[in-house]
Amino acid sequence: MQQDSFLKRFFTKPPILFPLAALFHIFISITAIVTLYPIPLTQRDWLRPLSMLIFSVLAVALCFMRKWVAIAYPILSITCLAAYYYTPMDTPLHIFGESFFPFNLILSFFVLLYFKKFH
Repeated sequence: MQQDSFLKRFFTKPPILFPLAALFHIFISITAIVTLYPIPLTQRDWLRPLSMLIFSVLAVALCFMRKWVAIAYPILSITCLAAYYYTPMDTPLHIFGESFFPFNLILSFFVLLYFKKFH
């Protein structure tokens, strides 16, 4: 039995929306990290790229159609949404919740739409 390559499984197993979303997540995460590169890691401005990186890892994992990711991605989206709206403006949770705001909710909708196809 021949093993499929990582890229082949990444692009052919899920609906095309999930690999495109994962590539978008990775691109935006890299852009955010490069933008904040001169700032020391101890600053809380790095919480936004951290949340983007977590979303990126989950978006890549979505492409392998695992059910635990289909549950984790919407939960993280809802948690970030709640942190964004219900915490004061200057708190670390508010900064953590700012990443991918409308995009993660739209992708969560599609994840829940395809939920039965995850295994």
